[in-house]
Amino acid sequence: MHLRMIHSGRTRDSLVTPSDARTFDLMLQLRLQLVRCEPTSQFNVLGTRCNGNGILHDEPYGHFHLVAWRPDEWTAFRTNIVPIIMRYWDRKFELTPSRPWYQPRNGGAAVAARFTCSLSLQLVEAAGHAHQRYYIVKPQETSFRSFANGEAQRAMFTHRDLSSERSMVRTRVGTARHRISFLQSTVLHEFGHTLGLHHVAGTGDNDAAYGTTLQQRQDIMGWGDHAAGTAARPWVSQLRHHLIRAHGEAPLTFTPRVVNPQLITYWDSDWVPPAAAAHGDGHGHAAP
Repeated sequence: MHLRMIHSGRTRDSLVTPSDARTFDLMLQLRLQLVRCEPTSQFNVLGTRCNGNGILHDEPYGHFHLVAWRPDEWTAFRTNIVPIIMRYWDRKFELTPSRPWYQPRNGGAAVAARFTCSLSLQLVEAAGHAHQRYYIVKPQETSFRSFANGEAQRAMFTHRDLSSERSMVRTRVGTARHRISFLQSTVLHEFGHTLGLHHVAGTGDNDAAYGTTLQQRQDIMGWGDHAAGTAARPWVSQLRHHLIRAHGEAPLTFTPRVVNPQLITYWDSDWVPPAAAAHGDGHGHAAP
């Protein structure tokens, strides 16, 4: 197995560095340009456009009225976006190999070296230096649907997207449908799309793509902020640029797992404890 340390790509770069005798770190590196969109700005981002008249056209979702950024608001957004994304996505996963593959330089038997998954984000000013361009708008309305497309290297966010917000969604729990309140930060969900992840249950934007069960809908690529091992797929797929299998060498796969503790942040308004259910009483709860 040949190990290539550096890869440069159109949508991101990556770097492999040794941590110890049995561990390597795989770092995804992205350069982001934040484009400040004012009411007088003219732009077209994957069909969502403004002609400089303050109206954001986002078919088929409607029209939105843009408001000017205050300098302090823009400074705060630029200051906070990278730390918020990093706190969630950096060093969240570990990849375990299916077999020993790494041959130490000092000889001896091959070892089943694992990979940790890290992230590096850098803000750049010039579009030509950016892997991804994030257009940031400030609409009066709260119903604008932010989006990101990593392959197209474009995204559009609002000034509200760095905050965590709750959404009440009827969700299947066993055989019943409960009123579940999910907590999610839009920028964290959309950054998953930047990395190439789809919604938890499909590639579309319909309600079913966000999941139908509680387990699906609590996912970061559903309605919630819970990460499963499947969210490490961008790091798993990036390994193809770094691990070059020799002719006739056995296949090598990696199993991802989440290594950071995660809180339960949803609330089931219809959950009833078994004892209380027998007496016709119950209260909402985070974990049915």
